[in-house]
Amino acid sequence: MTMCWVALIPVAAAVLGGMMQGQQKSAADINQASALTQNAAYLNRAANDARYRGVVDADTQRVQTQNLIGTQRAAMAANGGIVDDGSNALIQQDTAQYGELDAMIISNNAAREAYGLEVQATNNIGNADILKKNAKTTGISSLLGGVVGGIGSAFSGGLFSGGGSGNGLGTGTNAALGGNARLNNNQMTA
Repeated sequence: MTMCWVALIPVAAAVLGGMMQGQQKSAADINQASALTQNAAYLNRAANDARYRGVVDADTQRVQTQNLIGTQRAAMAANGGIVDDGSNALIQQDTAQYGELDAMIISNNAAREAYGLEVQATNNIGNADILKKNAKTTGISSLLGGVVGGIGSAFSGGLFSGGGSGNGLGTGTNAALGGNARLNNNQMTA
């Protein structure tokens, strides 16, 4: 009977160790999930900021383009040219088109930046969800791993070998051979 209690000590120690390890891993997963969720919120705010900056910078570009066209018109008029006719009109039209193209590029770049930040935020949320699910299952798997490890160490330590128990049942090789180890040994040497 004492042998049975002695055999349970490594199992109990392994179960306790598995539980503690599972709790630590679970807590670490929850902390990491929380950090990822917080980073996702920061990334979403940065995406909104990028969009806003894109609108402001594109509008600033349009204002600068209108100022440049005004400067061109003043120079053309000062030189005695007709500002709304011929090559003078074409120059202003080209300036307006290139200015609008610059504004569109600014908006597009801001939208791409915002999209990239939102993708990162979505990935962080997905990873946080996975970590939260892992945190729930880690405790059970660590407990089972502790039980299996404890039983394995008890067997490898010879605690279940049956030697000296005096119960006549036998375990290990003797039990597998039906208690007739001599017969099996003779067959192996033949």
